[in-house]
Parts: sequence; structure tokens; C-alpha cells
Amino acid sequence: MEWITKDGKLLNTFEFESQTALAQFILTIAQKADAIDHHPDYKIFKAFSVEITLFTYSKKAITQLDHELADYISALYLNNN
Repeated sequence: MEWITKDGKLLNTFEFESQTALAQFILTIAQKADAIDHHPDYKIFKAFSVEITLFTYSKKAITQLDHELADYISALYLNNN
């Protein structure tokens, strides 16, 4: 899963076959995000797609933590689809 840099932030879009699958994906990410205290931004569109943006607002930059969370999210998606 390749993440792109857009407007200085990491960005990727994920598609699902149901809203339930999408919601479970976001919930799993949210649990990880809470554990590491680093939270992505989500934009749900077309009912079954989510755009995820990663950026460290406190540093005003993409940090190693963003890259690590991107790797986690990519692996989660690949392992469940």
C-alpha cells in the first residue's frame, strides 16, 4: 500500500465491501491510535471508502510516528482484504 504526500501530509484511500467492514477497520486503527496517542484524520465517502491522513500537528510535519502508523494501517488492510 503506497501512501502519497499531499499538502505536506501522508494520505491513502481504502475501499471496503460494506460499511461494517469499514467501521471495523477504523475501530481497529482507533484502538492502536489511542494506545500510541497519535490519531489520524478520516474522511468517509461513497459509503464504503475512507481517506486517511497522517500528520503530526504538534511538530507541523510528517514524523516517524506517522510512517509507523501508516505501515500498521497498510498491513491491517492487506491482512483483512
